Amino acid sequence: MALQSLKEWLVVIPARLGSERLPRKPLADLGGKPMIVRVAENLSPLAAAGAAIIVATDSLEVMAACAASGIAAQMTDSSHASGTDRCAEAAAGFTQPFILNVQGDEPFINTQALIGLMNALASKADADMATLVVPSTDAKLAADPNTVKAVRSHLGFALYFSRAPLPYERTKHEAGNLPRHFYHHLGVYAFRRPRLLDFVALGPSPLEQTEKLEQLRALEAGWRLWLEPTIHGARGIDTPEDLEAARARFRK
Repeated sequence: MALQSLKEWLVVIPARLGSERLPRKPLADLGGKPMIVRVAENLSPLAAAGAAIIVATDSLEVMAACAASGIAAQMTDSSHASGTDRCAEAAAGFTQPFILNVQGDEPFINTQALIGLMNALASKADADMATLVVPSTDAKLAADPNTVKAVRSHLGFALYFSRAPLPYERTKHEAGNLPRHFYHHLGVYAFRRPRLLDFVALGPSPLEQTEKLEQLRALEAGWRLWLEPTIHGARGIDTPEDLEAARARFRK
């Protein structure tokens, strides 16, 4: 069944102030506004279509930045192991049957791609959750551990995610053993409400803790995670270099 209305969706933006790779990331300036505000503003087409949007944070400073821009925000526990755990705490105060988790470092994510993801989950009863992937041939991205690679089955479900170059090219070519074709994972997740709560109840898994990738928790539990392809790539902001590149976009 196709998605009937975005009023069925709650969009949660988890934002943790103490990022290891880029401290105080949600408050980093992007063209005169904090990053978390830019992320929320980018999602305004979803709000216009009826979705509820809320920032879930562990910081009073982030709360204040959101309040100054008229963005709904909620304090959540500082001990959460992942953004999805934080998302679940915020979602407990709402009743929407579908939840979309958009990370607080994704100010450029394409909203049409998000709507495609939302429709995909709503139409696939056999999917436990869903996320976005972008087909790529970029060798630089393939080698970058900040770019998460996904392996997709012919049925469309995830086989694995890794920061390592996947799939491994056994026969070397001009770029060595880097994959010539791969899926670049975008860190957004769509859930039905009961499955989001189930995800939190699972607790962090060994592979999740090894790769620092929360979606591996679901795969280790045997869940079917749908990978929705999109041509609309978006690079999250994980490093100082990513931040400078993002700032350059706002200076144009």
